[in-house]
Amino acid sequence: MKKRLSALLASLLCLLLLTGCSRYSSLPDMLDEQMARIGLAQKRIETIERDEDSMPRFRDMPYERPALSELEARIERAAQAMNAKKPYREVEALLDECFDFYYHFDTMYVIADIRCCQNLNDEYYAQEYLWCSENYASLQQAIDNLYYTCAASPMAKTLEQKYFWEGFVEQYSDRSQSVYSDEMVALMQAESALIAEYRALSADPVIEWRGKERSINELIQTLSGSAYNQAVTAYYEQYNERYADLFIRLIANREQQAALLGYDSYEQMQYLYGYERDYTSEQAALYLEDIRQELVPLYRDLAVSAVPNQVWIGRVSEATLRELIGSAAENIGGKVADAFRFMTDYELCDLSVDARKANMSFQTYLSDYEAPFLFLDADGSSDDILSLAHEFGHYCDAYVNENAYETIDLAEVYSQAMEYLTLSQLREQLDEDEVENLARVKMIDTVEMYVQQASFAAFEHEVYALGAENLNAEAINEIARRTAVDYGYYDGYYDAFYALSWVDIVHFFEQPFYVVSYPVSNDLAMQIYALEQAQSGAGTERYLSSLERDFTGLMGLVDEGGFQSPFDAGRISAIAALAREVLGL
Repeated sequence: MKKRLSALLASLLCLLLLTGCSRYSSLPDMLDEQMARIGLAQKRIETIERDEDSMPRFRDMPYERPALSELEARIERAAQAMNAKKPYREVEALLDECFDFYYHFDTMYVIADIRCCQNLNDEYYAQEYLWCSENYASLQQAIDNLYYTCAASPMAKTLEQKYFWEGFVEQYSDRSQSVYSDEMVALMQAESALIAEYRALSADPVIEWRGKERSINELIQTLSGSAYNQAVTAYYEQYNERYADLFIRLIANREQQAALLGYDSYEQMQYLYGYERDYTSEQAALYLEDIRQELVPLYRDLAVSAVPNQVWIGRVSEATLRELIGSAAENIGGKVADAFRFMTDYELCDLSVDARKANMSFQTYLSDYEAPFLFLDADGSSDDILSLAHEFGHYCDAYVNENAYETIDLAEVYSQAMEYLTLSQLREQLDEDEVENLARVKMIDTVEMYVQQASFAAFEHEVYALGAENLNAEAINEIARRTAVDYGYYDGYYDAFYALSWVDIVHFFEQPFYVVSYPVSNDLAMQIYALEQAQSGAGTERYLSSLERDFTGLMGLVDEGGFQSPFDAGRISAIAALAREVLGL
């Protein structure tokens, strides 16, 4: 669905939709850390480098289905050379060919994903996305097998010293310890197929409306008030069982993955392995409880205040959107300005308003071209200004650091901070009332983000903890309704809406246990905002100095960038105080 406004701005009757955000490849790449340690990313940068003279526009980038048999042939040639103790330089070149294929496959996967998201009704790219996603696990398994082959070869010690890292041989000495067992790969492929099924289901759902079958995505653009609510509720009621069935099958699959890897739960696996968070789930739980205690009351106060009624949502064309964010990027300057020029010169973004597009916004990376790509699910309103600023923050990070490995939590700092900095860079393009309105919109959005993402995290935790024997649509719907009550955005009416609208949260299906990263990382982003408010340019300087980095996690930024930890006592209270000040509450 495309129609979305702040819940408070829509009388607490919003779709509570969440965009997809940063996507480094179409699925989490479990080899990212190893690839970073090998230094392959840096070697690739040094070998390929970003050649803007020969850079094609995105529309001209060719897509071809990669042939996994070619990777198998390259691995075989490398294995033969290692076993024959060929000169190191020859073996190095053959290994580079293997990893070049890895990056090429990833690039083709990303192109298929983007073009599928540009038009969910495009059957060709839907099928190519499905093929790539189903075969991505086999790619990872092949590369993982290559590590074990290298570690068992006569050249193992030489490769450890010159190509891999200290301890490589010991780490890959026992092939039975590989993550990529046939059973695990089968589960990953099945998960990919379920995600593709989810995309197909949500591509263009239709409902019976006043005697005719209507596309819900097109219909809700023409409705408001009670008619809008009736149409949305009809959609939820018609599709709830199908979405719930998909969700339940995904949960069962993911819990099997966690068990295979020796984790107590999939939630634990995602914290420790999937997202490699450098804080614990216990720290996150305390942080989320602080949100419930400190920010839910503020959210309720905001709901009954006059502030939402003082905020207006205008129309913004794609050309104006580009001009505004481009001007903000030029004002910030440095590599941020370079990133925006690169993005627009080579059409490495999609900012169009189109009902056929996927209901998510994200940044991803085209490795063959050393080029980030930005996808915005625009709706043509002034909300798009901050949404684009968010994704452009991800884009700058990927452009400056050439997609260097990092955790999700660190990535979200750069995106959310860019939203706050953009507010201070638009005073020459917008009049004072418009800038102040955007600031109010952003602060309302911030309060909502903390409350809603905390509630989404609570929802996921409770649903996954139910156990297979208790998982059904009714139980999931009741958790969603109760969570809406607990976190203050249930309005006392429309039970069906609040019980069923969880199906619109893309992260639940495609990026489970991601959502806690939004409030945790936004803490640091708001520290940048506070600096900018206190002294013009101070927040921008901190952002730019933190952008080029040699750390990979959130707490690395805390230590190296001079920030307070989100988990320090009183942080949520400070955020609540700043929000009340900006909103006049």
